Amino acid sequence: MKADQLINLNNQAKIKELDPLNCLSSIELMPRQLEYAWRETFKLPLENISQKYEKVFFCAMGGSAYAGRIIKSLFRLKVPFTVDVVDNYDLPLSADKKSLVIVASYSGNTEETLSCCRQALDKKLNIVGVTGGGQLADILIRNKLPVFIFDKDLNPSNQPRLGQGYMIASQLAILSALGLIKVKSDEISRAIELLAQNNITYGSGVVSESNPAKKIAGMIFDKIPVFVAGGFLEGAVHAVRNPINETGKHFADYFILPELNHHLLDGLIFPDNLSKKLAFVLINSSLYPAKIIKRLNITEDVINKNSLSAVSINLKGITELVQVFELLQIGNYLSFYLAVAHNVDPAPVPWVDYLKKKLKS
Repeated sequence: MKADQLINLNNQAKIKELDPLNCLSSIELMPRQLEYAWRETFKLPLENISQKYEKVFFCAMGGSAYAGRIIKSLFRLKVPFTVDVVDNYDLPLSADKKSLVIVASYSGNTEETLSCCRQALDKKLNIVGVTGGGQLADILIRNKLPVFIFDKDLNPSNQPRLGQGYMIASQLAILSALGLIKVKSDEISRAIELLAQNNITYGSGVVSESNPAKKIAGMIFDKIPVFVAGGFLEGAVHAVRNPINETGKHFADYFILPELNHHLLDGLIFPDNLSKKLAFVLINSSLYPAKIIKRLNITEDVINKNSLSAVSINLKGITELVQVFELLQIGNYLSFYLAVAHNVDPAPVPWVDYLKKKLKS
């Protein structure tokens, strides 16, 4: 790591200068977002859509889709209904009267989500929404449908990707209130407590040598990080990769066990000098099945034998859900510190904005 970039990570004045919209505060407020959304969502009137469902569709894009992806991978083996994430303009033809459609958009103006919402309305499906306002809130209120409209005060940066606590906790609460999944308030409280503790560990005032998030940022800032995780963390690691792109302005990718073992290991030879370009980030969990733990250990061995660098994140949460939030949190800090190491403001997404402008022209 270059000396000036290392200084950036441990320079409070520089961090503040690079973060005028206060992304760091939004990251620190994740446990409070989680607490607020979990509590307030249970006030929604859901009686009219309370029934047994065979399918649940999460219609959302980008950071607003994290909840659906996380719930899909976390509860895959625990629920009798299918879960699908619709990150496009159209509902699948399989969406029918036995389906619950959850429409989620932080801004409330995401065109793909609005399109799916209108299609669900046309088909007279059961719909519930999560949003910070915008057109989505207007449509659902006008149609007298349940919608959780959250207060954005706990996300001072106003970056949707840093409002994960709102989006994920509210959708967990909706499904829990409907009796479709089992999540207890005690488990949410454990997650909040761990996140609050980790805010201290990962805080900007903790120097790189003692700060795991800064340390990993220092190891991967000039490489392409490749995350490796087991099945129940698939949605969470997706929600780590994306902010590294948006917040860190840094290319990254991820692979999931056991699938990666059927192709990736023989792709570590070419092109030349991969060791200078890739850095693996292995997500360890004692809650993985024994077969996945063994596969991860062997995968690390193959990475080492190919002279590639690897660093581990060792999750400590006592349940799978707590570990999901634990991984999301260190991912947010890591993406923020990558932006600092690159000497850029973590908030703007100029190329996404460019795309949106071009789409409107």
